[in-house]
Amino acid sequence: MNNISNDFCDASARQPRPTAVWKDALLLVAERVGRQLYWNSRLLRSWARRWCAGGKPAPQVVEREQLKQYLRRIGVREGALVMAHTSVTGLQLTDREHPEQVRGFATVAAQLIKDLQELVGPTGTLVMPAHAVYQQQNEYGWPTDRDVKYDPQRTPCCVGFANELFWRQKGVLRSLHPHNSLAACGPLAEELLQNNLNEHKPLPHGVDSGYYRFCQKDGLVISIGVPLGRYLTLIHVAEEVRDQQWPIPDFFVERRYIVRIDGQDQPWTVRQHRSEYGKFSICMRKLCRDLRAEGILHEGMVGSVRVDWVRAGEVFDYMMSRNKNSSYPYYWPWLVNRTE
Repeated sequence: MNNISNDFCDASARQPRPTAVWKDALLLVAERVGRQLYWNSRLLRSWARRWCAGGKPAPQVVEREQLKQYLRRIGVREGALVMAHTSVTGLQLTDREHPEQVRGFATVAAQLIKDLQELVGPTGTLVMPAHAVYQQQNEYGWPTDRDVKYDPQRTPCCVGFANELFWRQKGVLRSLHPHNSLAACGPLAEELLQNNLNEHKPLPHGVDSGYYRFCQKDGLVISIGVPLGRYLTLIHVAEEVRDQQWPIPDFFVERRYIVRIDGQDQPWTVRQHRSEYGKFSICMRKLCRDLRAEGILHEGMVGSVRVDWVRAGEVFDYMMSRNKNSSYPYYWPWLVNRTE
């Protein structure tokens, strides 16, 4: 276990110094300006995508049993409620009994899902994001058609191959809400996903969502092979629970979907936040720095594999506290030019 490292630090020991406050403020401004430049420049976005695709990701290698021991240590154990974010690109698993490595993203994804299900056992519930991918979508990945078709039994997801394999497994339920859907398997699956699509034009992370119920049950959120700060969808629960009390005017927009339920196409109207705020105004790096400083976001390494985790209840409570009288983590939202 000597090659396992993490930053499980006591928040009380992290008192910000004046220089740290100024540095944080400068980083915040840089992030906000950087977002503005990036999303306003097609050339810059094109260059960034080519640069990211230009090289192969560094391989991440870990022994399966070592990874499972670490996951048990942070709470992925029998009877647990766990949400997993994964990336199997470049991920390689080794086994003590079989010296050959488990390679290939499909094989690694299947093995990773199997290990997670074994860890939580038949009394635990495993949850994975299953955000739908649509044919007609904007540069931010959101649908552009007025009537978008969503079939929870067929529409593929856009959040990784392991997630795609998971939601297609027998016994796994997928939420009917067409935006940022969830997939769940276990005793709590039906309770988490019930009535998430209804006549009240529900928000994807609001009071009717599986994300909110997951927070209320203080589930464990983990990421394997990718920084959790990039994919922590739970940060949107607090703003959507506030709903009409959220301070940014016109933050939410209605969208019409055609959802296939029990073999029948049905029209539904739901709400979601405008994509412009996610492009220009949200400051994720600032949020991650705050979560780390509060001892909420934990970052670790097992072998050469990134493994991060948070408790959903702590994230929700922190976000509700921070945005009580503000639009945190959205900065200067009045500068956003809404086009939808």
